[in-house]
Amino acid sequence: MLDIWSQFLSSDSFIPHGHCYLWKPGLVWLHLLSDTFIALAYYSIPLTLLYFVRRRQDLPFYWIFLLFSTFIVACGTTHLMAVWTLWHPVYWLSGALKAVTAIVSVFTAIVLIPIVPKALTLPSPAQLRQANEALQLQIADRIKAEQELKHYQIHLEQLVAERTTQIATSKQQVEASLLREQEARSQAETTKAELQIYVERLNLALDAAKMGSWAWDLSTDQLFWTPYHETIFGYEAGTPVRTYADWSNRVHPEDLPWVEKELQLALQNHTDFDVEHRVLLPNGQIRWIDGFGRATYTAQGNPVRMAGIVLDITQRKQAEATLRLSEETTKRQLAEIEAIYATAPVGLCVLDTQLRYIRINEYLAEINGFTIEQHIGQTVQEILGALGNIQAQFFQEVMEKGVPVLNQEVHGCLPKEPDIERDWLVNYYPLTDSQGGVMGINITVREITDLKRTEQFLTERAEELTRLNTILSQTTALLQERNQELDQFAYVVSHDLKAPLRAIANLSLWLEEDLADLLPAENRHQMELLRSRVYRMESLINGLLEYSRVGRMETAVQTVDVNQLLLEVVDSLSPNPAFTIDIASNLPTLTTKPLLMSQVFANLISNAVKHHHRASGRIQISVQEHAQFYDFAVADDGPGIDAQHHTKIFTIFQTLKPRDEQENTGVGLSIVKKIIETEGGTITLTSQLGAGSIFRFTWPKRPKAF
Repeated sequence: MLDIWSQFLSSDSFIPHGHCYLWKPGLVWLHLLSDTFIALAYYSIPLTLLYFVRRRQDLPFYWIFLLFSTFIVACGTTHLMAVWTLWHPVYWLSGALKAVTAIVSVFTAIVLIPIVPKALTLPSPAQLRQANEALQLQIADRIKAEQELKHYQIHLEQLVAERTTQIATSKQQVEASLLREQEARSQAETTKAELQIYVERLNLALDAAKMGSWAWDLSTDQLFWTPYHETIFGYEAGTPVRTYADWSNRVHPEDLPWVEKELQLALQNHTDFDVEHRVLLPNGQIRWIDGFGRATYTAQGNPVRMAGIVLDITQRKQAEATLRLSEETTKRQLAEIEAIYATAPVGLCVLDTQLRYIRINEYLAEINGFTIEQHIGQTVQEILGALGNIQAQFFQEVMEKGVPVLNQEVHGCLPKEPDIERDWLVNYYPLTDSQGGVMGINITVREITDLKRTEQFLTERAEELTRLNTILSQTTALLQERNQELDQFAYVVSHDLKAPLRAIANLSLWLEEDLADLLPAENRHQMELLRSRVYRMESLINGLLEYSRVGRMETAVQTVDVNQLLLEVVDSLSPNPAFTIDIASNLPTLTTKPLLMSQVFANLISNAVKHHHRASGRIQISVQEHAQFYDFAVADDGPGIDAQHHTKIFTIFQTLKPRDEQENTGVGLSIVKKIIETEGGTITLTSQLGAGSIFRFTWPKRPKAF
């Protein structure tokens, strides 16, 4: 019973009603004075009614006035309780007083219902006048009654005196109560000021700690929080009252489901709500929040209120992420170093300041001829002997100056193989601490014994190549001299051979003209055969000279439009109009030797016309472009060439028909082949009997002279 009564009068679970007014003095005083004067008015009305009832005891239903007085006193008491709960949240007691007031009010309303008809039956003033006249008749009887009434009046005066004494006593009690109320009010003002100072200190401490506090009323779904809480969540300043939806809208959408789940579990299990989550601000910024909350519950275990704090941990999270990334980077770098030490095709080791091995990889350990374990703790001199002494100056320079010594060639013999001279390329790097002091030496070793031997071999070969180049230069000069002699010889041969041949041809022609009437037809035919043999011999000499000049003549290089070049070649050949020569439209423009290209096309086109088995025919010239060259094709619809002769036709002086049937020196295709191959190309033939021929040749996009 005492627990129930204690809980009934307890105010620990609630906040004073003044919090609702934000302790604004004007608003608090407004409610305090209004409720106080209403209560005083309510208390004065019953006194007036009681006095009236006492003075008019002849009133019918006088007890209803007493009931009204009780109702009004109860109403006044609820207003006084409203003043009290501004500082003392005894809401159970306040609610009980309101319940009593409600009972009295309802009871009064119910009682009035049957009284109204009875009140309507009371006599009117006219009826009272008639009754008064009737009473005059009874005055005599009333005189006697007056005597008795005096007796009662004396008694009533005594009662009034007693009531007056009681009222005076009550007045003293009210004055004492007002005095106590003033004292309580003064004490409340002092407490309010102290509480305001405490709140300011608390807010200052929370702001200094970059923390915000909040309180959530589960019954109204309202949230109250401090200004720094608004700053953390990006709310407009000066709006401390929010709803649960305002808070949930700020929680990051990806975190909201599990955060709400944690909140519900805390409320259900009566545990603290303690989570770290993200909030998404309207400008897109993301912050990390550490939220803590603790709830209060009813006697039945139902949560009614939760309060807590929030802490902005964005910087901590960023630092943790940076640290985590740094750790991952460090782990990766360590793994890479371990992998390098395990797999690098170079020797790696670390020496301390006493030149003792503190780390070495398998590659270098094998070079030195000892295991890794045998190296650790041993000095370089103990492992390498004289080879370690050779490097002493490098060790000293790194230790004293703290700078690397790079690309030093070390030559010597290892203790394990004293008869084998070897070479190494060594780099020495200082291992420093955070203050720049040298803690040891990092060393990389690459064996270059084979490289040095190769360099020696290459040096010897270079010297030999220089000697050969000298011989080649001499040979080239001699070859140029021989070429000049050959050109001179060719000129002499051409002049000395072609002059008699022209004389023979001319003499035969003159004899034939002089003996025109006397020379038989057979002799005339023989004269024609003689001249044809002379002309053939001259053509052979010209072809031979042209063949010998291919590759030795300096030919001009120009920008050539192949389409225009072909038109000029065809025009110079003047083929039978019955022949159709199709030239592709995509022929290129390139930098080359136009004279050589003209010779190639002229020979191929003239051969296609000359060796055609009909008076009419078709020749097609096309091209395909490649990265470094063009692939030209000259195709005809002639008799074709048997596969067994595809190689023979490119040999000088070789023909497929007897010279008596067709005048041909057998030099043209050999010249074509030599020109193309001299310029860096190739030529091929695709043909079979009765199906025409296709000569394909490649031509570089840039001449060899470039």
